[in-house]
Amino acid sequence: MLCGVAAPWSERLVAAARHRSDAIAIVMVGCVIAAIAPFDTAFAYLSNGSALARVCLFAVIGTCGVFCAEKSGLQLRPSGLRCPTLTPIRIALLVAVYVIVIDCVVFRTIVPQSTIELFRNVPLGPRLLGFMMRAWNENIIYRLTVMSGLSWLIGFLWRSDGVRPAAGPLILAAIIAQVINISMNVSEPSSPMLLVYDVVRYIPPGVLWGYLYWRNGFATAEIASVGTHPFLQPFFGVLIS
Repeated sequence: MLCGVAAPWSERLVAAARHRSDAIAIVMVGCVIAAIAPFDTAFAYLSNGSALARVCLFAVIGTCGVFCAEKSGLQLRPSGLRCPTLTPIRIALLVAVYVIVIDCVVFRTIVPQSTIELFRNVPLGPRLLGFMMRAWNENIIYRLTVMSGLSWLIGFLWRSDGVRPAAGPLILAAIIAQVINISMNVSEPSSPMLLVYDVVRYIPPGVLWGYLYWRNGFATAEIASVGTHPFLQPFFGVLIS
């Protein structure tokens, strides 16, 4: 009997230790990136140009995100996939193709000039590294923290059984989180077509990262989001310029 009782407890302890180590690793990488650059308009404003303030603030944001994820029943580790690394990389490739089609074909005539100048003037190496770092911290801020917090709130308002929200409310939380993201970090659209462009360009990828987070763990969303840029940046830089 004692062995039978001890086994579940030992498994829980191991799972808790893994969760803590995963959380520490995810947030620590985010803090290192934050020390290099803010990569977010609101975050830059709040940290007021101080690298130390950025690190401390990001540690708080990441810790709050981990707490909200636990309360929402969301996982950090990859789960539910046969190939935890290969599958999100395949998804990253598909998203890269989607973005290239949107920016270089469908909406090529209205892509902001600032975007085109960025790809013309910044070499591939620094640009790729910058976008990958930005994607990592963007996911921590807007998926791990904002989306998890909204999911916890939705679960609190709509449920009382402690089960994580269903797909509908989760997608709503993902959409709201991404709308907040683009409203902070994308220039205000000056025409209805630019508004359509912003919605089509930015909302679907952000919601997809949120969906992957819900279904397959936060690490899966991070791999897919960060992994989009090695596919996207080399071709995008050539096609958009």
